[in-house]
Formats: sequence, C-alpha cells, structure tokens
Amino acid sequence: MKNKRLNIDKIRGGLAGKLLRVDLTREKTWTEDTEKYARDWIGGRAINSWLLLQEMDVGTQWSDSENLLIFGAGALVGTLTPGACRLSIETKNVFSGGKGSANVGGHFAPEMKYAGFDHIVITGKSERPVYLFLHKGQAEIRDAGSIWGKTVFETEEWLDREFAPRRIRIAAIGPAGENRVKGSGVVVDRAKVAGGSGVGCVMGDKKLKAVVACGQGGSIQVADPPRFFRAVEEALRKVRESPLTEMMRKSTLAGRWGDPDSPNWDFLISARNGQDDFWDREKRIRLANPETGFPKYRRKVSACFMCPAGCMPFSEVKDGKFQGTKGEGFWSNTVMGAVRLDITDPAGMLHAWILANDLGLDTDFANSVCAFAFECYEKGILTREETGGLSLEWGNVESFIALLKKIAYREGIGDLLANGSREAARKLGRGAEKLAVHVKGQDSIEPFRVPKGWALGVATSPVAGRHLRGTTIGGARFGPKTASFSADTYEDQAKYCLWQSLTKEMEDTLGICIYVGTWSGAYALEPSDYAELANGVLGTDLHEEDLFFQARRSYNLEKAFNTLHTDLDRKDDYPPERFREEPVLSGRYKGEKCDRQGWEEMLDRFYELQEWDRASGLQTKRLLEKLDLPEAARRLEEKGKLIP
Repeated sequence: MKNKRLNIDKIRGGLAGKLLRVDLTREKTWTEDTEKYARDWIGGRAINSWLLLQEMDVGTQWSDSENLLIFGAGALVGTLTPGACRLSIETKNVFSGGKGSANVGGHFAPEMKYAGFDHIVITGKSERPVYLFLHKGQAEIRDAGSIWGKTVFETEEWLDREFAPRRIRIAAIGPAGENRVKGSGVVVDRAKVAGGSGVGCVMGDKKLKAVVACGQGGSIQVADPPRFFRAVEEALRKVRESPLTEMMRKSTLAGRWGDPDSPNWDFLISARNGQDDFWDREKRIRLANPETGFPKYRRKVSACFMCPAGCMPFSEVKDGKFQGTKGEGFWSNTVMGAVRLDITDPAGMLHAWILANDLGLDTDFANSVCAFAFECYEKGILTREETGGLSLEWGNVESFIALLKKIAYREGIGDLLANGSREAARKLGRGAEKLAVHVKGQDSIEPFRVPKGWALGVATSPVAGRHLRGTTIGGARFGPKTASFSADTYEDQAKYCLWQSLTKEMEDTLGICIYVGTWSGAYALEPSDYAELANGVLGTDLHEEDLFFQARRSYNLEKAFNTLHTDLDRKDDYPPERFREEPVLSGRYKGEKCDRQGWEEMLDRFYELQEWDRASGLQTKRLLEKLDLPEAARRLEEKGKLIP
C-alpha cells in the first residue's frame, strides 16, 4: 500500500450540518460544523473514532465524568440509500477499558439528522436524571425524573404522550442502564439494541435516560441527484434480487435455522455455555418446526428506515404460560441464545427476548452471562441458596427469565452477574474462571471451534467478542471453498476476515446496514456500489480503493486507541481457553477445536495483511505514515508502543 490521502476538499451534500456538544455537568450545549470532520473521515463510526482518540486522555475510566459518549449517524443516513439507517455509538469500553462501540438501526439515526445533527458528543455527568431533546437544530436538556426507573417500553410510551401529536424517535436506556449493568444497551424503536461495550451502562452513569429526536420539517440534500438516483435504482435491483432478501421476506433471518438439517446448526452454535458445538436434532425441531416452533408465533415483519427487505419479525403468543407476550424479536440471536442455555421452549425464549429489550439489556450479554451462571450451578460452584432460590438447570426458561430481572435490577445473584462473567468468576473462584466465556472481558455467545475465520474475527475485533466486526461471511466473493464462512480450515481465513472487517468499517461510516451489503455474501451491494452512492450524496469522486483506504485508517484508529488505553496486544487475540482445550463432543465436527499451531499461523497472516508487527501485534510507524495518521503515531511513540 502506497502513501496517500483521502483528498476531499468539500462535502456538498448528505450532512445535517452540525455536530452537537453536550456537557451534562454544566447542562450546556453548543455546536460545531460537521464538514471539517467529514472531509477527513466522511462520517459515522469513523468520525466518532477520531473524536474519541483525539479528545480522551489516557487514564480516563469509563465511569469518569470525562468519558465521552458519542452518537454518530452514517454519512448516507437520511437519504434514499437502501439500508442507510445506522447509528454508531462510541465510548470507553466498560469491559476491556479500550475502544467501546455499538451500532443500531431503526429510525432514530435519520430522525437525528432531520432534527439537525450528524453527531452528538456527550461529556460530564448530570446530578439529576435528564433526557436530551433535539428539534430544528436546537438541543434542550430536560428533566427525566418522571421516567427514571421506567422500562424502555414505558419510557417510549410516556415520551410519545408528552410530545404528541409530533412524531419523535427515541434512543433510551432501561433499568439495566440506570443500574449500570455492564451488559446494558441503548434501545431504539423498542427492539433494536445498540449492544456491546456497555454503552447503556455509560449512558446510565451519566444519568442520561434518553435522546429524543423530532425531525419534522427537516431533510437531507444530495449533491448530485441524477447520479444518486441511478445508483439507488441499481442498488435496489441488487438488494431485491439477493437470496438473503428473499429469505428474509419469507421467514426473516430465522430462515437459516428453519431446517433442522441446515449447516448453521453444525457450526454457528455453542451449546450449554460452550460445552459442545452440537445440539440434538430433536431439540432443533422444537425450535424450527413451523407448527410448534418460532414460526408459529410470527405475525408480521417490520423493517428499518429505507430497508427494502425487513429482518425483524413481530411475534405474538396467544396460548400457554406465556400467553400475551408480543413484540419484535430477532430470531437468529434468539436461537443462538436458546442453544446456549439448552432451552427448547420458543414461546419462553420470545418472552425472555422481549423482556430483555424492555429492561435495556444487551441480549448477547444476557444469554452468555446467564449460561455461565447455569454451568456454575451445574458444577456446584453456585448453590440454590446463592441464586435466591432459582433452579438454574439447563433448559429452565422460567429461571432464565427471573435471572434477567435480577441482573437488570442488580438484585441478589444478579448484582454479581451484572458485571459480566469474568468479574463474577474472579469473585466466585472455585474453578469458575474456566467457565467464563469472554474475549478481552466482554461476554460472548460466539462459536469458535469450527468456523476458524469467524473465530478470528471475534478474537481480533477492536471491540472484542462480537462477530460483526470481522468474519468470513463475505468471503463468497473470492470463490474458493475456503471462502465459505463455515469453513473448518485455517487456510485463507485471515484474508477473508480482514476484507469483512474493512467493509464493515465502510458500512458503519456510511450508515448502511450489512444485510443489504456484505452480509449477503456475493449477492447484494459491493464496495463499488457504496462509492457510487456516496458520490451521488456527498458530491465526491471516491472509488472503491478510496473507501478501503479510509476503512483501514478508521480500523487503525480503533487499534491505536486500544493500545494507548490498555495493554491489549497479541496475547489477547485468542479464543477463550475452553475452545482451545475442549473439543466438540459430538456431531459432524466431533473432535474439532482451535488448534494452537493453526491459530498462530492464521494470526501471523492476519497481522501481515494488516501490516502490523507479527511478534507483538502492535502497529508500525511505516503503516501509520502510509495511512496519514500522524497524531496516532505520535501518541503511540510517546508511550513506547509504536514499532519503528
């Protein structure tokens, strides 16, 4: 890679125009022009990452007043770009101490831009519960005493009444965020959760209950309408013809799990807290059967802003012990969570999932930390007395539901689990540490033993423990058998993982949902499509290689932040010990695990492709010069963490 610069002299469209700054301690707000940041970073997560690196002092803790909480809408959000609905949230990671990041769809991000703001940078702590109201380029800090203590659904209902008849969109926390549960998220549209990194925990620590956007009368202008409309027409054609779109229309993402013999059941699950990566076919049928499983409860499918497909099923339980349960639920992760806890009751899992949204919990965290507790109970590390009378036996959905409430309100055993399995295991002792499934402190429900490239992405992700930041699912574009994201091989996985990591950076910068893009394998939007859409909106002349260059810059900002704020390096880029030591116990992949030599060679190759130092995993001065990141290089050099 040669030295280059992005060279954008002006952004001519796509921006709301303002970056809002909020000091909750002083209850003051002021604005800056967004364009000066957009010329260097385009938008979304990339701008957020730059602000976080530039403005947060090393040594700042997540609970310090000086910690930043940054909301950023993607550069194409608010336009007709298919799937352009995404909001990125950045802060200090409450688990690792490094880069914290989460991303969410729905309708909040476009509403935020219509209300006049591309980004919100929040610092300080309020002495009282407050919420932020955005409207016509103005921001107000309002008292939230009437909604503090309410669940997410109650909060949305109260705010909707307060602002009626105006249409508003809300990003809120629930009791979990208020109680500083580390696994709490920020909830949009009642069911879309910005999860991971503890973003809801930070928001609660600042006593910020919600951000409310009213964008009525607002709009986003595009720089070159004819060029943009041609790009949109082509993008819509590709998305509509995508097999993933067709599957979502028929059954949402759960379509991947609708066949009990689907390969997904062989490599994308981790049963009973990771004890095995195989689940009995009889149990699969209980969840997948159209007459008794999840499909039985599906009533309709909803879509996020400008989505031509729709992945979110609205479910309703009309009989049985969970009668009356209704709401939106994301079936793929619900299935993975059910397997993690050995639960075969789909109605019970839907109830638990919707409850977790209402409480403001990140569901992946909830599933993982509860599975840890269930295994501790199985092994005798936790007693029934310590669980407050709960029988944490595998498959007990009622105990799972009760445990979710305890975690959200930090009651009894829930107070211990609210900080995640790593901290809980340290306090419990007695061998619990070996049962804590986490990456860099963040609880994870991911499979590691079979899909090696998937595991590499989860282990090396800048925010840790999540698969969206780097898997091999887009590898189908490369053709060979090893490009399958289910490949049980180390061969070529580093290349595919890096490609997906960089395209996800692009998508979060532009605000495009992965399900209309690279998550569809080889069948929907490509980086070349992103470039043409961006040019129509922004008035730029970007090419695919420019977006990859920008993605590498953004990715390396996150890497630099982690190195500056933590001691994370190569030693931390490994799967949890369980998946290296304990093989798959049964099924097609019996005996499979993360082999030490294979992993080391794959990690070596990943670092080589990143142009990082292979021995330490640290960045090199030469690379940061190529990427035009002098400030990151200077800071790393001062800390002695930059390889000459």
